[in-house]
Amino acid sequence: MSEKIQVLGISVEKCYVDEVMDNINENWNRDDVLATYGVINMKILLAAQKDEELKEYIDSLDKGVVDEPEVLEAANMDDTRMEEEVLGHSFFTTLFWYLSRYQNQIYLLGETEEEANAFFNYVKEKYPEIVVLGKGSLKDGSEDDCDKIINDINALAPQAVLGCSGDFSIERFVKKHRKKMNTRVFFCLGERAEIQKETGVKKRWLEKILEKSSFKKLVSQFNEDEKN
Repeated sequence: MSEKIQVLGISVEKCYVDEVMDNINENWNRDDVLATYGVINMKILLAAQKDEELKEYIDSLDKGVVDEPEVLEAANMDDTRMEEEVLGHSFFTTLFWYLSRYQNQIYLLGETEEEANAFFNYVKEKYPEIVVLGKGSLKDGSEDDCDKIINDINALAPQAVLGCSGDFSIERFVKKHRKKMNTRVFFCLGERAEIQKETGVKKRWLEKILEKSSFKKLVSQFNEDEKN
């Protein structure tokens, strides 16, 4: 049985980056089911405490990838290799190297049009070999917006869809609509500093400090309650 990373009552399979990539390769040529992958960080673990849909999303992932050392610390995970991979954001780097090397065809999804454009510009500048078939945004997350994205993806039939999301709208979108999309794999990359514009960086830095504090307090309280 695979070892689990358990934090705040939520568990994901412990996986190194090469194991995740092997799993992606296994699913790459399948056309009978959409494989989903997503980052696991403090923000989503905090939000999932009050959101059953996010808990179900995490549980439904083919592989969850821990993306912050604080999550490993909270899980009492003493693993130097994994710590190095998390600190180096190795999954993000390896994923884009893979997509670039094989010149894969992808679709980019953001919460807003501005974020989708920023994502597109990042990929084209850093990884010009990747073929971006299209991009879109969920806007207000209405059924019409979701249907438009699904129709775009199905018409273009990309090999993969990559989404960046700060408020988990994309994670909820995947959870609800995964059976409707004509693509092989879907990556929920969370909120990526690499893709953020200069605007609002200071605000996000302050939010991260508060997030770390809230996460540590909640983990401490949860663990204390478990002992009792």
